[in-house]
Amino acid sequence: MKISLFQELKKYSESDFYPFHMPGHKRNSESGPLADIYKYDITEIDGFDDLHHAEGIIKEIQDHAACLYHSKETYFLVNGSTAGILSAVSAVKGRGRKLIISRNCHKSVYHAAFLNSFDIEYIYPDIIEEFGIADGIKKYQVEEKLEEILEKEGIKRNEIGAVVAGIVITSPTYDGILSDVEGITQIAHSYGIPVIVDQAHGAHFGFHPSFPVSAVIEGADLVIHSVHKTLPAPTQTALLHRNSALVSKETVKKYLRIYQSSSPSYLFMSGIDLCMEFIEKEGKERLGKMLLYRRELLKKSKEFQCIKIYPSMAEAEKSGQSFQKNFIPGVQEPGRLLISVRGTDFTGLQLYDVLKNSYHLQMEMYAADYVIAILSMMDEEVGFVRLSNALCEIDEMIYSKKKTREEKKDKKNILLYQQYKPTVILKISDVFTAEDMYMPLEESRGRIAADFVNLYPPGIPMLVPGEELDDRMIEMLKVYSDSGYAVQGVKLDQKDQKYYLKVIQ
Repeated sequence: MKISLFQELKKYSESDFYPFHMPGHKRNSESGPLADIYKYDITEIDGFDDLHHAEGIIKEIQDHAACLYHSKETYFLVNGSTAGILSAVSAVKGRGRKLIISRNCHKSVYHAAFLNSFDIEYIYPDIIEEFGIADGIKKYQVEEKLEEILEKEGIKRNEIGAVVAGIVITSPTYDGILSDVEGITQIAHSYGIPVIVDQAHGAHFGFHPSFPVSAVIEGADLVIHSVHKTLPAPTQTALLHRNSALVSKETVKKYLRIYQSSSPSYLFMSGIDLCMEFIEKEGKERLGKMLLYRRELLKKSKEFQCIKIYPSMAEAEKSGQSFQKNFIPGVQEPGRLLISVRGTDFTGLQLYDVLKNSYHLQMEMYAADYVIAILSMMDEEVGFVRLSNALCEIDEMIYSKKKTREEKKDKKNILLYQQYKPTVILKISDVFTAEDMYMPLEESRGRIAADFVNLYPPGIPMLVPGEELDDRMIEMLKVYSDSGYAVQGVKLDQKDQKYYLKVIQ
């Protein structure tokens, strides 16, 4: 029988041991409204192992997670996927070498590149025009980038490892679109280069045949899963899987000790452990129910006249293809619901606000002309019914307004920032040592960005330190800011009502 960390914490909380150790709440029932949780909250005391040197119960529960995901080793992350990405990118070694990444990677990948002085080489995703979203990264794109580097550096294939440290891709994207992880890893490994997959939004992969397999199964060397994003686990919990001899086990552990807290939360670790037990026992059945609820909503959506639901899952099922066996370009994994108002006068922000304010349905995020709903094995049918009914009413409202006035034709397609290619002037690591200043956005043409500018969510950089501001980028930043999007790195001065951002002096 596998030991349960939570049961051991419960047993300890019911014992007569008095805590002359941290944490300061001392498991005292008078320690505030969270006292019921505090009684399970301990530090690294005798019998409870040490996350950074796991040899006992923590090693056992990590090994159990590794068995579930079929990885060589799995490490619990209590500082979120960010700690896993920082550790994984650092572990591929090669300070100052090149790091190939998809442009739509999370900002933590860029932070890791900065910390390791990597020279970033971008792969830009194609755009799925009908919905205005980024497609996944294809095998041929990685191969073309590697061949481009060989030619530019004037080196042979067997010498590229001295130039390229690794490849990082995000699959699925925030919109749920998959990359060809298996094909990419095959190509990369033929060059002797490791692949890191930020699969933060795919921790549920592999637990039902209608969902994709995990990037671990597809051969990626290091894979990061945010347990809390799509599974029943506490916020800030995640997993890092090592699956290859191309990356040293000891190097991974070294960086985990650097980037993770030296006082890891036992509440978080027990939350991960309980989650692993839950998905092992009930994951397949519950994901199956969620798929049924989703299919009913998709059936209802066929009646919509303006709103569109991203169709990839249904189309893949019709063609008889299985996520478990094939990479299908443009396919969205079933745990995402992309609800689009593209081609109407309605915006993603308006749809988001109406769903929230009028129907009390809180979406995950909004973009220019769509919103994203995250689905999980813990969803209930009532939620899908409420969403379906709300979308029916909203669709009718949009259609009624459309009939009473001519549709606007002057919408500018400037919001596909994930495919835009700013000119790189300096490496990120060079910028962080330079003097900077705040400058009005409208006056910044030709200047070099001194800080990240991110849309949050999803936390993908629009502008990276060291990149030049041109007219197109300035216009994009202004439109996003004017439209009410959360643009981190651009500030509105209340006095002069101008937008400011950091540039190099």
